[in-house]
Amino acid sequence: MMHLYDKFFGEYGQVVAQILLTGEDVQDPLRAANLYATFTALMELGCIPVVNENDSVSSAEIETGSAKVLGDNDTLSAMVASLCKADLLILLTDIDGLYDDDPRKNPDANLIRRVEEITPALHNAAGGTGSWRGTGGMYTKLTAAETAMAAGVDMVIANGGQMHLLYDIVAGKEVGTRFVACKNERCELK
Repeated sequence: MMHLYDKFFGEYGQVVAQILLTGEDVQDPLRAANLYATFTALMELGCIPVVNENDSVSSAEIETGSAKVLGDNDTLSAMVASLCKADLLILLTDIDGLYDDDPRKNPDANLIRRVEEITPALHNAAGGTGSWRGTGGMYTKLTAAETAMAAGVDMVIANGGQMHLLYDIVAGKEVGTRFVACKNERCELK
């Protein structure tokens, strides 16, 4: 897989480096500090980190019988964005963002443009863990938004089939669903 990333990014003059993480890596303060230093150094060198979960050494699921800490790419990306103190996390999917109902079943479903607080109603709109959207779907994206927002990182969910929208997202235009992180003292008092 990394060979393909290296080949395709190389065609654009970009260098990539693979970083494999476990839940323990991001939870342990010393390991997290070392990871932050690694990400910072790679980016200062102009290298694009390609991050994935290190399934070969992560034994949490085997030992405990419970789900892995990272387990899905949405959670993984939110953890990395939080760890790196990113300004923005963009999650691309096959629909335009978070809706108030399932847009595939309800043509009257409305796109939610801005979220400043994750509520039980939003969790219900995301479908919950027992639905078709529960694994790798909108529910995991909402959980990722909670992680990012708590760390002061804004997040956008947008349609990956319209890659040109990335320019608009970075420019701060209204695209998809934007989850606005609390970034001042007043918010921390809630």
